[in-house]
Amino acid sequence: MILLAAALAALPAQPAMSATRQTAASQPAEKASGELFETYMRQLFGKKYAEALATASKLELDPGNKEGRAIVAAMRAAALLGLERDEEARKLFAEAGDLAPNESYPSYLQFQIGLITDNIDVAAIALDRMIARMPDVVRDLDRNAVSYFLRNEPKGEERKNGDRRIAIARLGYGGQTETGDYMASNAMKILMERSDVAGARDLVRYIDEPQLVENLLIQKRYAPLWPEIEAQAGPHLQKALASAVSSAERYYQESPEDHERLQLLINALRHAGRLDEALALREKLPADSAGMASADEQMGWAVNNVSLALHEAGRAEEADQLFALLNNAPMADENWRVSMKINRLELLVADGKFTQALPLIEPTAKVEGSPYAYQLVRRLRYCTFHGLGRRQEAARLLPELMEHAKDAISPTIDALLCAGQIDEAEKLALASLADEEFQEDFVRQLQKQSLTSDDPSVWTKGWRELRQRPAIAAKFNELGRDLPSAFLPPERRTN
Repeated sequence: MILLAAALAALPAQPAMSATRQTAASQPAEKASGELFETYMRQLFGKKYAEALATASKLELDPGNKEGRAIVAAMRAAALLGLERDEEARKLFAEAGDLAPNESYPSYLQFQIGLITDNIDVAAIALDRMIARMPDVVRDLDRNAVSYFLRNEPKGEERKNGDRRIAIARLGYGGQTETGDYMASNAMKILMERSDVAGARDLVRYIDEPQLVENLLIQKRYAPLWPEIEAQAGPHLQKALASAVSSAERYYQESPEDHERLQLLINALRHAGRLDEALALREKLPADSAGMASADEQMGWAVNNVSLALHEAGRAEEADQLFALLNNAPMADENWRVSMKINRLELLVADGKFTQALPLIEPTAKVEGSPYAYQLVRRLRYCTFHGLGRRQEAARLLPELMEHAKDAISPTIDALLCAGQIDEAEKLALASLADEEFQEDFVRQLQKQSLTSDDPSVWTKGWRELRQRPAIAAKFNELGRDLPSAFLPPERRTN
């Protein structure tokens, strides 16, 4: 076994490990421990848990080196959890936390392996420990990992789960990005449900994403916060939009090669109506099919957002060509492109180009996606057949469309409105208002004036007709209001 005098000083960098690990160690020991650690990580994340446990067992530390001992205990615990030796793993993780309470790596590893093995309660223990003891580490956690955790948080612990979401938001998790905005908005909703208006008010400062600001200003549940939100947003949301762009620019400039940061900046500029600046970033996109073939999902969203900006600038044909360049590029794994394929179809249907849309629908339907995505495709198929006057074919699609209404309620209503079936659309809307998520969407869709959106306007006219129904109007007035004209978003502009 290898004896280490330092707390694994040669380990690859992980979030906020303690400075204790930086104490001197012999070069041969450091090199050997680093190699063992890299081997262990490959084995662990390759789900070769027995091999990972054997590798971790080769590390032996000075009894006085509490941080190093805690790290190795966590490494062994992670492998044991993978081997479904849960009781041993939990005991070792607890020992690691007690041994070095301010050392972040044991908790970080526990959080990650808890997610990988679907032991969400194990991950929750680690996350709660990091929130309490090392908030800087929490702020740097991978967004996909945290999102996965929140979608699968422990069942039957609603109060505790809410407390955790509030704590994460108060830490400023996600920073000045859409992640931070949505985290703060979610926490505000929980606090308002608890009648903690003061607590919700403290989080207003974290939100500048225009669609979220609009939502807060039209949902009556947030009425006590309207003065603060309005002051922060400014006339026509100009303060919020400028803040969102400024945050996105800073975030992008820190790492301009990061495709996620690029797509966020493009969308911030687009939402702010600064289309010329959004379109100038088109030069960052692949220029041909070969380049698009190597695009990742975040680059795909960058292409998507430039395409939307082109469409808003009145350059619909260019928008479609750019979408086609991405969507037709050869890829081994294209499942993430389902969103871009759907959005291309959305614009074609919005422009009434049903003949052009029709041959794209079935290939899109075959791409693996979520139940929500599948229902969007059903909506587009249904509306396209109606747009082409092929009513009998559309009628055959209706039972399946309605069978999956709960997968995407608003898009299902879109489909009914597209076909002129306003009675059926009204029934579905009223029957679905017990769903809180749909309540918010209901108020937004029924606005008299269009708000900031990524959706085409083809659906807007139908929703405005729907609002003329007395029962719908009554529910709208109960749940929301029209965004005051002083806060309507600015017109999109180009030179």
